Amino acid sequence: MEALNNYGENVYNGLVLRQWLEDNVDISVYIAGVYLTFVFAGPHYIEKLFKGKQPVGLIKKAWMLWNFGLSIFSLYGVIRIVPVVLEKFQKNTMYENICIFHPEEFYTTKTGFAVGLFAISKLPEFGDTFFLLMTGKKSLPFLQWFHHVTTYLFAWMSYQMGSSIFIYAAAMNYFVHTIMYFYFALAEAGLKNVVKPFGIYITALQITQMVGGLFFTGYSVYHNYRKVFDPQRAWLPRHRHHRLPHAAAGLHLQLLPLLGDVREVLHPAPAQARREAGRRCGEEEERISEEK
Repeated sequence: MEALNNYGENVYNGLVLRQWLEDNVDISVYIAGVYLTFVFAGPHYIEKLFKGKQPVGLIKKAWMLWNFGLSIFSLYGVIRIVPVVLEKFQKNTMYENICIFHPEEFYTTKTGFAVGLFAISKLPEFGDTFFLLMTGKKSLPFLQWFHHVTTYLFAWMSYQMGSSIFIYAAAMNYFVHTIMYFYFALAEAGLKNVVKPFGIYITALQITQMVGGLFFTGYSVYHNYRKVFDPQRAWLPRHRHHRLPHAAAGLHLQLLPLLGDVREVLHPAPAQARREAGRRCGEEEERISEEK
């Protein structure tokens, strides 16, 4: 931790990363293309390679370690970013926090380092799909692969361009992923029955993140357009890249299907809660057996 803090405070230069992302924006599209190719063609070649005899036990152990790693990584982001966000809201107005870009939170200091890590962390999160398909899953739900791709592209563009709302997306996502990946790791470690009852709360966290994201993006979009049509507010600085909040709003709106789980979150029937917990737990081995 101390080494990371020292690097972020004294060595890290996010402007270098920003320039690289800007110069190589085409690479983001190629990577997304490779990912989508694996999503749709991967199951066929995995089946041919293993002939339905994947080393599921070994894969799930690797998946457990992967989830633990992502949980620890996300915890570092929480430690570095969440206190800064809370302090901002204690000291500044809502408008100053959400609508004014602060480069020091993006490209320098320990906070900027954590935000930069968040921007590029959406790429290794593709590993979730790799492990899922390697266990024998034949296809992925549309929302899952679409969300992975769009979040990855949005994070790339946001750090490249600079966005006043990106730090809030990072804070919320780091927090949710710290808990979510730890939950998945315990499930893959053989503690499914222990963590099952908590699955419904993971859904609640995801819904809360979506609502929070819609608030931040909606607030930013509102004030951008308010400055356009209200001459008395024309002096206020506009979002550096005022189209980014629109994209962020769309990114959160794609999670609206999760709202179908709100009733179960608020008033879960015992059987429904068990099914939901099992689904969120990622019981891929059982589903593979059903498919076969």
